[in-house]
Amino acid sequence: MPKEELTNNRPGNYSHWHRERLPGWCFNTDGDWFEQRKKGDTLVVVAYIETIQIPLNSLPDEYPVWDSKINLAKEINDKMFIPCFFVWHYPDCSYFFIKRIGKDHYIMMKENDYINFIKGL
Repeated sequence: MPKEELTNNRPGNYSHWHRERLPGWCFNTDGDWFEQRKKGDTLVVVAYIETIQIPLNSLPDEYPVWDSKINLAKEINDKMFIPCFFVWHYPDCSYFFIKRIGKDHYIMMKENDYINFIKGL
């Protein structure tokens, strides 16, 4: 069964509509970001990033990624042949915890390191 939106900070009209009118085997999974680069006149996808905001001084282990989001990232990785990342971050974006799909560990980065990581994709 699909999980409910926990923060109550996102507009959920479509999500609520979907959950109320469709059976439980119909999933609606919100994907976050496709990082793109301009190549000439074209935008090219270089990575998929699922972001999870966590409270200050907490760790990603306390906020596991839902199975539906893991499955979405795996499918994007397998069909688009682009790297997929889960990124936990503090509300002030001072620290980022990056985990690539299929890896068992995450890497913690300060803001400037994360900027360089994104620019290096």
